Amino acid sequence: MKLAALISGGKDSILALHKAAENNTIECLIGVVPKNLDSYMYHTPNLHLLNAIAECLELPIYKIATAGKKEKEVDDLIAGLKSLNLNIDGIVIGGLESEYQKKRFEKVCKALNVKMIAPLWKSNVLNIMNEIIEKFDCIIVKVSAMGLTKEWLGRKIDKDCLDDLIKLNKKYKIHIAGEGGEYETLVLDAPLYKKRIIIESFDLVWKNYYGVFEIKSFKIVEKN
Repeated sequence: MKLAALISGGKDSILALHKAAENNTIECLIGVVPKNLDSYMYHTPNLHLLNAIAECLELPIYKIATAGKKEKEVDDLIAGLKSLNLNIDGIVIGGLESEYQKKRFEKVCKALNVKMIAPLWKSNVLNIMNEIIEKFDCIIVKVSAMGLTKEWLGRKIDKDCLDDLIKLNKKYKIHIAGEGGEYETLVLDAPLYKKRIIIESFDLVWKNYYGVFEIKSFKIVEKN
């Protein structure tokens, strides 16, 4: 099938893309850019790196703007995708367990008469996290949950990080993969990346109950 992949730059959307690409053709990437930083549906940190990710994947990317208002942001995605008039059979999403997101992406796909491809849906979370550790260079770029302090911002997702997330899950019941919005990530390198992203400078921003790792400058480099 010919697919468009919805990507945010985060681990779940990039891993879903990788899995979908095993037996399908990824024709293009779709990035949703909300004005509301507390969007109900979409990832918001460091979306200015979407073009860099597309360059690393050597795929075209289309960006769809939304005000990020509840439910209206679903309609904005439908309208944006219809305007692109893409020749695709399905749309790839990175959802793991969120019924809220799944139902709304099903609405999007139904409106476009295409299939929803969700390779990670109801997968074992620990298996997913271990696959991310094994295959990706991935960092945490936003935290918003008990136990996730400023020190977590910019942290690489590795075995030690996963061990600590498991401890926080036991203590505070946060989702190990951040499916409830507890944290968000950015993939700097992955198997399908032809190049990789190097962060040069950043700011750590803390606002009341959440923190963001804001990337100020970066470069795209060849992979050895």
